[in-house]
Amino acid sequence: MHPPREYAAWGAEQRVCRVTQWNGAPAWFITRYEDVRALLMDPRLSADATSPSYPAQTAALALVRRDYQVFAQMDPPGHTAERKLLQAEFSAPATERLRPRVQALVDALIEKMTAGRSSADLVTEFAVPLPCQAICTLLGVPESDHAAIQSWSKDISSRSTSHDAAAAMIKEFCDGYLTDLVRRKNENPGDDLLSRLIVEHMRPGTITPRKVVSLARLFLNAGHESTTGTLGLGLAALLYHPEELEKLRRDPSLIKSAIEEILRFTDVTHSGRLRVAKEDIEIGGVTIRAGDAIIMHQPTADREDSVFQDPDRFDITRNPVQHLAFGAGIHRCIGQPLARMELQLGIGTLIQKLPAVRPTLPVGKLNFHGRMAIYGLESLPVAW
Repeated sequence: MHPPREYAAWGAEQRVCRVTQWNGAPAWFITRYEDVRALLMDPRLSADATSPSYPAQTAALALVRRDYQVFAQMDPPGHTAERKLLQAEFSAPATERLRPRVQALVDALIEKMTAGRSSADLVTEFAVPLPCQAICTLLGVPESDHAAIQSWSKDISSRSTSHDAAAAMIKEFCDGYLTDLVRRKNENPGDDLLSRLIVEHMRPGTITPRKVVSLARLFLNAGHESTTGTLGLGLAALLYHPEELEKLRRDPSLIKSAIEEILRFTDVTHSGRLRVAKEDIEIGGVTIRAGDAIIMHQPTADREDSVFQDPDRFDITRNPVQHLAFGAGIHRCIGQPLARMELQLGIGTLIQKLPAVRPTLPVGKLNFHGRMAIYGLESLPVAW
């Protein structure tokens, strides 16, 4: 669960180093906490995914972010206006109104997983379906489509998906499924986020039908993949640190602090935060030229001992609220209240309902999927 040790070593030697991306393109790589946090808030950096040198984790993400651009990969003023349309939907009060529905999803998954059984896979049976069901419930995606959404999201995030396969898949998903879903919502709107975007903004002409499709793609992909990865790794962190698990069982009020430590310790955005320099920037005696790609590796920054005492130790009482798992600045993750609630309810409920849950494999036998844009576990077998 530790970031590659080489990354921290590079940062110790120099504040900026030159790297080659998976597709052969060059980039500047930055790992120090102070630099990462400052650059994430620096207006001289661009998040515009249409830039020719914008770094991308996979071929599919490069295509979909270019052709279906949304505020997460835009600069002001477009970013500001588009994010404002959605801010209320992902606010803390709006998220709290969803709590009973998310709790019901958690309870149903645990009941199904434990019915007449004494073992399960916490990834495939809990960490994968819960975030997908939660974001689909918010958006108004039919339950019958949840499995297909999970499959598409996995393919988009995989570095094994070729450029041609990615293009075909995105056409099927965005031009096909999501375009049809938006059409159906327009004909028969309901009480969900997509319907509100259509009625309040698409029909009056504030945004186009393609933009609604683009936003739906963002939320269905990014809105559950990162939470799935964090949920699986967070449960593993607790199960393989039984003393921390016992602290949380004895004192459930620690759940908020525990989730912040899980976010810091497991940070699943292992490809880092991606930007392009809009003008020349000097860092540590190195000049990053306008147009250069920049990768800021916040998982390494969140293990910096000048910021977090004994950073490689998993400690649920730490409450590291200054972590960078959700980014920083104007592009800080808009869905963080929802992600936090899902993690708190999912992990908090499961460990209380299954007090005897234990891993059945040594941690060295677990399979981690490192070729996905979002890090995580392929499986987490447990018994109780």
